Amino acid sequence: MDPPRAQQRTFRRNAHVAYFQRCLRALPTAAQGHDPNRITIAYFCLSALDLLGALDDHVALEQRQSWADWIWSLQSPSGGFRGSPYMTTLDDHTSPPHLPSTYTALMTLAVLRAPLDRLNVPGLISFISSCQCPDGSFSPLPAADEYISAGFQNDVRMSYCANVVADVIDAGLPTQTQTDFIARCKTWEGGYASRPGVIESQGGTTYCSVAALSMMGTIPEEPAASIRWLLQRQIGGFQGRPGKLEDVCYSFWCGAAITILGHAGLINAEADRAFLLAAQSPLGGFGKEPDDYPDPFHSYLALAALALSHQDGGLKQLDPRWNVSRETANWLREEMIRVA
Repeated sequence: MDPPRAQQRTFRRNAHVAYFQRCLRALPTAAQGHDPNRITIAYFCLSALDLLGALDDHVALEQRQSWADWIWSLQSPSGGFRGSPYMTTLDDHTSPPHLPSTYTALMTLAVLRAPLDRLNVPGLISFISSCQCPDGSFSPLPAADEYISAGFQNDVRMSYCANVVADVIDAGLPTQTQTDFIARCKTWEGGYASRPGVIESQGGTTYCSVAALSMMGTIPEEPAASIRWLLQRQIGGFQGRPGKLEDVCYSFWCGAAITILGHAGLINAEADRAFLLAAQSPLGGFGKEPDDYPDPFHSYLALAALALSHQDGGLKQLDPRWNVSRETANWLREEMIRVA
């Protein structure tokens, strides 16, 4: 009989491979609300299989090519990617490309080792630039007044996505207004909120801020305060904010931010690993906490956290800034040189 999940200490690699393969084939009805973000779900599943070292052995070359063709079908003629096939029947004004979807599309093409000759780099640079707002922040859509007034949020999550794409294609985005915007997101605690005026730091937005600054070649003001705040989030696993429970996604958000800041050795990796393994489902995947149902988002970030700490030898090493395997990140850098 399997032990209770809270007592699990064995990494269930084969079960996780099977879980992500199932998610690529079909998701439950409850996931239908995520259809606009279908490319992001594909990124979670395929990047997870990459970290598990399972793409070559468990996914046929023809299937990988089919997925790559599907992603290319999401590329807007003007540059950037949309999030789902139903959007491709509309024009760019009605259904413009989407910044987070562009980030996950580019990473997923790299995971699949898809040649990038079809990537519209000039259009991509134009698209990213069109998403930047006068205050240095980024909108998920081109920063026209009608999108901003409709409630689309410009925050540090978008700054992160923009900087990963810019880092990949060497877009040379202006940095001063960006760094000023991110600096205004820092709270008295040492972490970062989503945008200026929000008074509470959060693990995910702190990661996005730290990673974006790193890709711009700088570090947070008073980095010791950020490191202290991040380390204080560990209570076995990591919480996202003071007073909250552990959640596997914050093992990545907080752990990766600490790693980027150069202090991974201060993490209690054994305690974090114990929490992550306890959140495994017997059928594969991870819930956000022990005994919760798995989903692709938490399952991928739990794997990424384990890969970050090098605690399980079967996982590839992770690039903490781009959030793909180092092997994939290196391939992507070389591929961009080839197609330049």
